[in-house]
Amino acid sequence: MSVTAAPALPGSESLARARILSPAPRDVWTALLHEDPCALPTQTPEWTDWLCRTRGYSDASRLFVFPDGRRLLLPLLARRAAGLRATEESMPYGFGYGGPLVPGGQPTPDETRAIVADLASRSVIRSSLVANPLTADGWAAAAPPGTIKVPYLAHVLDLDGGFGHVWAHRFRKDVRRNVRRATEAGVEVRTGGSSEMAEAFGELNRRSVDRWADQRGQPRWLARLAERRRGRPGQLASAGPVLGPMLATWTAHLDGEPVAAYATLLFGEQAYSWMSAMDKGLADRTGAGVLLRSLAIEQACDAGARWFHFGESDPGSGVAAFKERFGATPRHYTALRFERLPITRAEQRVRATLGRLTERRHAPTGPGEP
Repeated sequence: MSVTAAPALPGSESLARARILSPAPRDVWTALLHEDPCALPTQTPEWTDWLCRTRGYSDASRLFVFPDGRRLLLPLLARRAAGLRATEESMPYGFGYGGPLVPGGQPTPDETRAIVADLASRSVIRSSLVANPLTADGWAAAAPPGTIKVPYLAHVLDLDGGFGHVWAHRFRKDVRRNVRRATEAGVEVRTGGSSEMAEAFGELNRRSVDRWADQRGQPRWLARLAERRRGRPGQLASAGPVLGPMLATWTAHLDGEPVAAYATLLFGEQAYSWMSAMDKGLADRTGAGVLLRSLAIEQACDAGARWFHFGESDPGSGVAAFKERFGATPRHYTALRFERLPITRAEQRVRATLGRLTERRHAPTGPGEP
């Protein structure tokens, strides 16, 4: 464990340098999780351990001890290249929200500036902060000049009032109708992290990848190759033993055939929609995907959660509209990146090029074609 000092902060004369311990002591980490009402399952040490064991990261978490005794902890994952730390991220793209754990959920302005300044000063190619969309504005406001601000759109469902209230007043009529339709269609729901669940998810995920490839005009073999690198079925299978009761899974079957699969994470007052896959034709016909999400929301309510995070969407997309049918509200927030090489700019150019190629592939080839 190393101990360093926080960098000097302009405009914060009253704040002495904080002590920083890294990696953070696990007993303090566990205590702070229960002191922050906004703590997410992706901020737990179990999530960090799982990513370190399966995705090639190392624990770079940082505990800040301020002069008044207050302690804040930043879960942080590092990746190495050529023997050196290349990135430090909270959290890496595609692996949920990070940001500091704060007693009471509300940092002081000096604490916010200190942690952001520390992250900006790290000697790595890129460091980043992707905070809970419910609290991200405060961290973005503390970003120093030169910070790369990446806009995202998340959808979050307020569970206040319990599931009965959510069902009656936040779910739209078509959601309630689809839940009833799935029940009437004889959809069988199975829960638990068994090998059967992993097998069903793998098959449904393959069908989903093929469907997405067809929609984008991409060769299926290329889409499957990219998906093998992501390894979502393997991620789900390996997460169960590490995450324990934080992970909940559901599969829907019709006449023994898998139709939809869904996985969520739950800690304290925060539930997080993690993975899903489905056979779109069967799911549309039966309402099975809607049923599984309704069951996940009901479980979160029963466990005392206040917020259900649906994750990111493109503005105006069908995915965003789908989430809003459950009563989830859009939340625009900003992720922070500190880079010594123009990685984000290069990523944006690649995405723009791929987007143009997709548009050309789907462009009309004759009069009257859609």
